[in-house]
Amino acid sequence: MPKVSEAHREMQRQRILDAALSCVARKGFASTSMADIIAEAGLSAGAVYVYYRSKEQLTVDVGRRVLNAKIAVLDGFLALDEVPAPAVAIPEFLAQMPRDGFFPDIAVQVWGEAIHSPELKGTARGLISEVSGHFAAYLAAWFRQSRGLGEEEALAEGARVAPAAVGLVQGYMVQSVFSDDAARQRYREAAAAVLAGL
Repeated sequence: MPKVSEAHREMQRQRILDAALSCVARKGFASTSMADIIAEAGLSAGAVYVYYRSKEQLTVDVGRRVLNAKIAVLDGFLALDEVPAPAVAIPEFLAQMPRDGFFPDIAVQVWGEAIHSPELKGTARGLISEVSGHFAAYLAAWFRQSRGLGEEEALAEGARVAPAAVGLVQGYMVQSVFSDDAARQRYREAAAAVLAGL
């Protein structure tokens, strides 16, 4: 039996993920079944179940991939000679969030489903903790640079403020589902005003 290359496996995963996104965008998370995703992907059930046992697993993988791309933007601030202030960096982070694919519509649906799904709830907690860690690292770097705090003190301050920064992102995603571009711009401006007080 010929070996399947990693490139082929990744292509199949992406095909399945794209199918899941299409189905959930069209029918909603709760109304989408694995059978829908399998039909959309144009693959056999066996081929899909090799990669994903459930739509929850699929959704988590999609979310993680999108999240990793967004977190790279945040982590990129750490590579700059001067770490931008939260009133600049976080609104910029919000502005770069996509308005299609996984965010924000499907993400908000999945959060709603997580209330009833222990698997999704556990994963959501893990992802929020991971994102909080990245925000804490960014904030600690800014506190070190802007306030001259020592390493330990800066890390503690970053960890203290990070949940509120993550909450701003989550609030932006929820409001984005119901808002137009002008309202999203107002949200970013309001976030900048709040963060300017740090």
